[in-house]
Amino acid sequence: MIESIKDGAVDLYEDFDNRYLRRDERFDIERDALKRIPVIDISPFVLDSGLAARQRVGRELRKVCIDVGFFYLTGHGIPASELDEAIAWGHRFFELPIEEKMALHTGGTGAPGFMRVGGIDPETNPDKAADLKERFIMSRELFPDEPAEGWRAAGLSRWPSENVLPGFASFMKGHLAKRVVLAQCLARAFALSLDLPSTHFDAMFRHLGVVSIINYYPPLESATVKRTQWSFSPHTDYGAFTLLSQDSLGGLQVRNSSGQWIDVPPIPDTLVVNLGDLMATWTNDLFTSNLHRAANVSGKARISIPFFVSPQGATVIRCLETCQGPGNLPRYAPVAAGDYVRTLLEQSGRTGRPGVAVRTAERLQKA
Repeated sequence: MIESIKDGAVDLYEDFDNRYLRRDERFDIERDALKRIPVIDISPFVLDSGLAARQRVGRELRKVCIDVGFFYLTGHGIPASELDEAIAWGHRFFELPIEEKMALHTGGTGAPGFMRVGGIDPETNPDKAADLKERFIMSRELFPDEPAEGWRAAGLSRWPSENVLPGFASFMKGHLAKRVVLAQCLARAFALSLDLPSTHFDAMFRHLGVVSIINYYPPLESATVKRTQWSFSPHTDYGAFTLLSQDSLGGLQVRNSSGQWIDVPPIPDTLVVNLGDLMATWTNDLFTSNLHRAANVSGKARISIPFFVSPQGATVIRCLETCQGPGNLPRYAPVAAGDYVRTLLEQSGRTGRPGVAVRTAERLQKA
């Protein structure tokens, strides 16, 4: 159990007052305290099925995004064998000699490349209890005629040479391209779930911001791990939403609306989707950008591959008209998507822990 190895660290975040833990009178909603994460079949959007089928998915999506902001995704169109192969490639990469990985060291915070435990420069990092994970950061390829404005890492991925890891770059480029298409389908589903036309987000996600990472988690050892140390310490994601694949070992947890940490165990042939801070800003906290964490207590090395999605960087994120009204004014000032994500990536690179935005800290702290 995670609790046994953390020895009390589970209480570190109990003083936070998450707005998603209580009834929200602004929207006249009551969030269910889920014990299990729901499964949603996205195939009506992937296959461009009829409106009735897509509206049904939108209703299911709306409920789970209000309740917990986490769900399993089926019908996504990416073969289970390919998801497994991506995990296998992750192990192959991290088994390379350290000098080969360091040759791909990220050139700056948030930039694609390899990152050690402790962030960009562990020797100068004052936080000696950084998350116990190594990372390989990637992005998608450039689209034709892509605009230059707005932060992006598209086309800047750094890959091992073919003589070092043959086939890795071509596989991952193709795999990330499939996740791009899926993310654009999912953006349409979110639009319907918010009582908007399904095409509402299309322009914003045409040149979507992407940061995808292969996370490598060595096993946590109770004899050496520090009390505040995790594989991935509690945080909310920065962008609009995340598509996550994980291996069979597990270790991911999310906090439900009663404040309990519940497991998000691996389910074959699924992706895990969770919402980020930009979606919370768009929806005025109707949809849940929720605290989650990971502790690898399996005794084996674990791999996960999140695909963080945000709108094109110049997109200004402001509260949607369908998520505000009299007595329900926007909680957050408008923010450029790229600036918001970049700032938190830089913070994470410096500290070796997730970045925490001021607005996230304000949302989590007790009044």
